[in-house]
Amino acid sequence: MAWFSRRPTAIPTTSAPLNRAPRATISHQVFETDRIGMQSVANGLRMTDLFWSTWEIISLIEQAADQNAIQDCLINIAKIYGFASVFGGIVPPGDMRNSKTEIQARAVVQYFPKGWGARYVDQNYLPRDPILARLQKDRNAFSWSDGYRSCPDPDNVRIIGGEAADFGLVEGFVIPITTLDQRTAALSFGGARDDLSNRDRSALTFLAHFAIGHWLYLRRPNLTRSKPLSPREFDCLLWAAEGKTDWEISVILGISRSTVTKHIASAREKLDAVSKSTRLQSPCV
Repeated sequence: MAWFSRRPTAIPTTSAPLNRAPRATISHQVFETDRIGMQSVANGLRMTDLFWSTWEIISLIEQAADQNAIQDCLINIAKIYGFASVFGGIVPPGDMRNSKTEIQARAVVQYFPKGWGARYVDQNYLPRDPILARLQKDRNAFSWSDGYRSCPDPDNVRIIGGEAADFGLVEGFVIPITTLDQRTAALSFGGARDDLSNRDRSALTFLAHFAIGHWLYLRRPNLTRSKPLSPREFDCLLWAAEGKTDWEISVILGISRSTVTKHIASAREKLDAVSKSTRLQSPCV
C-alpha cells in the first residue's frame, strides 16, 4: 500500500494544439486531453513528440495553484500508468505513533480504492507500514516487494500487505525524493501488479520529483511570496548562516557593515524571523 503499477495503456495520439484557459485548479477533463500527448511515450513516437508530451505534463503541474490541484495531477498520472492508488508527501519520522495526525500534516496526495484509506487510518497502519520502514533508510526507488522483503517484522508484511492486496493493491513502485535540507518526501504508486519498464520507471520518477518540488514551492511562507528577498539580502543571509559576523560579511561582499545590518534587518522583517539561522531556513521551507 500505502507509502506505498502498470505500463501505460496506448490511446490514439493527436497533432491538434492543446487549448487551455488559465485556471486555479486542473480539471480531470483537461488532464485527459493532455494525457493523449503523454501516451506517445508508450507508443514509441519520435523524439519531438516525446519532448512535447513532457512539456505538456510539466505545464499542467506548473499550473497547479494549490495542493488540491497537485493532487489531481498526481491522481491522473497514476491512472495513466495503470495504478489504482497514489499516496505520498513528507515522510514522517520512524518513531511517530498516530497515522491520522501524520497523514493530515504531511500528505500531498491520498488516492486509494474505496475503503482502504479509512481502513489504513482506523487500524493505525502507518507506524507499522513496511514501505515506511524502508523509506527510513533507503533513498533509492524500490518496489513494494523489495520493501516487504526488507521488513524486519513479517507480521506487518502479512497483515498490511495482505489487507492491501484484498483491495487490489498487490504491488507498487515507491519514489523517495530528498530535499536540499535533507528531508525526505516520497510518492508510492500501487496496483494489481508491477510491470513497468525501465523507461516507464524513469519517466514516472521524473514526474514525481517535479510534482513534489512544485508542492514544496507552494508550501513556502506567504511572506516570501509577496515580499521576495533582494539578491543582497539573500547573500547576507547565506553568509550569516555560515556563522559570519556582520563585519566579516561586509568585507566579503565589499559593502559597509551598516549596510549588512540593514539588509539582515530588512530580511528579518520580510521573513518574520528572529534568529539569523531561522531567517535562512525560512525561504527554503
